[in-house]
Amino acid sequence: MLSAALLCWLLQYGSVQHAAGQVAALFQAAIAVAWAMLLLWLWTRWRGIALFAQGASLLPALWGGALFTVQWACLYLAVDRSALWRVALLFGLMAVLMRAAAQGRWRSRLGFAAGVALLAVWARATGQGGVGLLTLAAALAFVLGLHQVRCAQMQRQDLMRWRFYQLCVAALLLPLAAVAFSPSWSFLPGWSALGAMLLQAVCGGVAFPFLLAAALPEARNEAAGDARITGVVGPDA
Repeated sequence: MLSAALLCWLLQYGSVQHAAGQVAALFQAAIAVAWAMLLLWLWTRWRGIALFAQGASLLPALWGGALFTVQWACLYLAVDRSALWRVALLFGLMAVLMRAAAQGRWRSRLGFAAGVALLAVWARATGQGGVGLLTLAAALAFVLGLHQVRCAQMQRQDLMRWRFYQLCVAALLLPLAAVAFSPSWSFLPGWSALGAMLLQAVCGGVAFPFLLAAALPEARNEAAGDARITGVVGPDA
């Protein structure tokens, strides 16, 4: 499952670079997230899953959507400015170090500090400071979102509902971010660019969180239906 999640990630951001000549990266993100929201909604309607059948706390849902928006916006900008392998390596390394540091071990925190220091040295030496900061911000948003909802311990229906909340918030915020922060406003999509954005919606917007949840070690320790994320996707008290 981890290899499938990694493949989804690489396909998503590789297609960003493929379509960058026709559609600016942030505008790709805005379109892909809207399509992903539509696809997930259609899937739940077909399967008879009621996304709004249970109450959910609004603030955690908004916070999760904001983190998701930051993650996507920063990564789309980063892969538009640098090689995919470099962004993937930096993002994966920072995410692993941050997640380990969040567990409270001093060695993990020391390793994270050393990783940030090495990232700063590399960015200064290569002139890739902007890419380094974008990737670091994306990794932080990813780890905070993962820690907030503990997606590996969610029931599949709850995870689907939570992902839909993320996509809804991002569908509102990413077009604003594209207008405000995109270095280019190019928007002349051909069939290849439309196909690339559809691939981003399917791989990154819909498939990735479920593959990642199944791949994380905690998922193997949870019986089906054991855990709920109270105050996030579960009923309000």
